[in-house]
Amino acid sequence: MTTATRRICVIAPDEESLRALRRQPPGVTVDEALASGPYLLRTPLEPSWGLLRWESVATELLLQSELPYGTPVYPPTYSPAPAPETAADAPAASLSKQPSGSGTEEAPAPREPEYRHAQPRELHEAESTVLAYGRDIAQVSSLLRAGLSVLVVAEKPVVPHLWREMATRAGLRAEVLEDPEELQDAQESRREQPPELIPTQQNPRQRLLARLRELIRGLNDDQALVVQHLDLLAGGSDGSLSAEAREVTELLHGAPERVMLAFAAPSLSVPEVLAERFSTRVSITGVPRTVWFRDDDEEQPLGRALVTVGEAARFSRYDPIEFYKHVAGMNPVLLRQAMRYAMSVHRDHAEPSARDLYATIRAFKAQMSSNFEVPDVGFDDIAGYDEVKEQIQRAIDIVIGHHRLPPQFDHLRTKLIPRGFIFHGPPGTGKTLFAKAIANRMNATILVVSGPEIMGTYVGESERNVREIFAEARRNAPSVVVFDEFDSIASRRSDHSDGGSRAGNAVVAQILTEMDGFRPEVPTLVIGTTNRLNLIDEALLRPSRFETISIDVPNDEARLKMIGLHARKFGIDVGGGVDELIAAALKGRNGDDIHSVFRDAFVAAHFQDPPVPPTAEQLGQIVGQLQRTRRQQRRSSRL
Repeated sequence: MTTATRRICVIAPDEESLRALRRQPPGVTVDEALASGPYLLRTPLEPSWGLLRWESVATELLLQSELPYGTPVYPPTYSPAPAPETAADAPAASLSKQPSGSGTEEAPAPREPEYRHAQPRELHEAESTVLAYGRDIAQVSSLLRAGLSVLVVAEKPVVPHLWREMATRAGLRAEVLEDPEELQDAQESRREQPPELIPTQQNPRQRLLARLRELIRGLNDDQALVVQHLDLLAGGSDGSLSAEAREVTELLHGAPERVMLAFAAPSLSVPEVLAERFSTRVSITGVPRTVWFRDDDEEQPLGRALVTVGEAARFSRYDPIEFYKHVAGMNPVLLRQAMRYAMSVHRDHAEPSARDLYATIRAFKAQMSSNFEVPDVGFDDIAGYDEVKEQIQRAIDIVIGHHRLPPQFDHLRTKLIPRGFIFHGPPGTGKTLFAKAIANRMNATILVVSGPEIMGTYVGESERNVREIFAEARRNAPSVVVFDEFDSIASRRSDHSDGGSRAGNAVVAQILTEMDGFRPEVPTLVIGTTNRLNLIDEALLRPSRFETISIDVPNDEARLKMIGLHARKFGIDVGGGVDELIAAALKGRNGDDIHSVFRDAFVAAHFQDPPVPPTAEQLGQIVGQLQRTRRQQRRSSRL
């Protein structure tokens, strides 16, 4: 949106207030200028315009006495008209006058809304980013204004919107280092130029470094150097600095008096020697539960501030408080994309509900990741294990219901919410099934990772894999991450100096770091499954990190329930005491063994012509064959 289109018509009560508005100092925001006197607006203030500098908008100043009686006026805050189903498109108020005579005639007082800032009619990604990260933007701007350099850890989609607002509020002119993609495009366009006009630089990164040197030499006191992709330019670890990272580090440390604003993604690391160049590091992830408006320190739920009137009205029983836990890990740009997707999906549906909205958002998040999926296994699909289910359900109630705690207990949220479980027990007892059922109960996405897949060949690769997994889990929150064969990556740390032990120690340390950084408002649960609990590092077995739950072979009651469940699933009759005979024969067997009996019976019955329902004798033969196979496996393992 250009400056020419940013037009505000302000109504002042008298000439003195009008002159005061014309004398606003440079750097004042629209909100601050309008709050300096009893001003009104001729039209509603557009979303996020209050955050712009006063001199950047075109203003039309009018005296209240010059306007006719009944002229509609609006308060000097972003306040769009109410939704069609709640009120007409009438203005918030109108000008009144004192008519001649003894009586006093006043316009009727408008109905007070629930929140001072009404729900927006439309919302763009830049505006949603500024609204969601208002506190962080204010913090970084104050640091830049004080002449301090800041390193911001934030996801890539929000970076272009953040640096513009931060530099503007700090009153600094931004000198932006172009990103590699833009340089590559420029290089492609120059190929059409005559050879003598093509620069001698050979690749975009070299061009970028040359531009960085040029910008640093030309920086003035009223300018700030903005590096949008510091991680891509000079990422890595201190132990393996690339040539580019060394040059960038030397350039930035060579100008300690210059103000710099740089950005890095949460999943990528920046060498510590380079990060030390910045006075402060600020991490911006997810979205906050409430959105803060600078003009009067008012807060309102995220589900009102970042969801338009039309979107909220489209889904019946929409609750702005409940909405938050389904989008807590998303950045504002991704959130707005998810809402547009949901509106498109339910465009022709008769009466979609809030439950439909949340299911669509969950599917949208799963589609954005090739790893995460939406589970279809519930606790009803797991027979038996009532004590285990009860233990898990207590923890889930805390994870999905902690937001209902009274405000005076906010400080306890982090301590109450479980961060993860370790399911331990023999193979085939349904540990991964329980993890999927937990994700289903939480309306969460799930990622199942095999432990050995994390271990990389090169130094630092394993830790980076762990960081990326947790970063992706936060983006997909609410989410459940399952580490299968957890003992392969979380075994006890060793003091030996061999490379394998060092790599294992680093992975455990990285997992501890990620889990200690959990935020209660971003529901992410970590589950490890293992057959050998004694190998897990003790630091992970602390109650504040992982809660251990034993999932052993089913008892007599659980086996009967499993047999009934699988018999119904495969359409096999086990009446007349057949279920009890099978349960007795399979004593000591796991749930996978029970499932295999009914699967094999179903295949044997339906893959013959004509299909014949399995008899009790056939089920007995399958159970007998299973027993013989298991005995042979035990004999082979002893040899």
